[in-house]
Amino acid sequence: MTARASAQLKAIRGTSRPNRQRTGSALERLTEPPQPPEHLSESAKREWIRLAEITVKVGILTECDLRSLELLSESLALECDLRAALREEGLLIEGRTGAVKAHPALRHLELLRGNCLRMLANFGLDPKSRSSVDMHPQNSESIFANNGRRGPLARYIK
Repeated sequence: MTARASAQLKAIRGTSRPNRQRTGSALERLTEPPQPPEHLSESAKREWIRLAEITVKVGILTECDLRSLELLSESLALECDLRAALREEGLLIEGRTGAVKAHPALRHLELLRGNCLRMLANFGLDPKSRSSVDMHPQNSESIFANNGRRGPLARYIK
């Protein structure tokens, strides 16, 4: 299955059709990076801050994405911890019978990296998925910000 092309890519190709454009979600994009949750480890907080800044700058982070960002931050921090443990203890360990075998953390690291890559792709933070994410900051001051459509709550506000 091919990835969805972004609005910018469709405009460049000349295949953009206004009737098929995605409408904005009910949630507004965040304009400031949120503070990391208190329960995160120090390394996960560093990952959170780095990722939150990037996703806000690109214009893809909303309030409903915060739990996913938390999971991604924790996973990247754990990946860093596993790498450090493997660097310290080595890739091979001695088993019960004295035979040399692969360190158990090596398999965990492999699985964790796969999960991290999938989560990064969900945020559009890898080269392949970046082309399918509309990565432009939200400009609410522009008269064309909603493309002629009112927000979902506009009819209730006078």
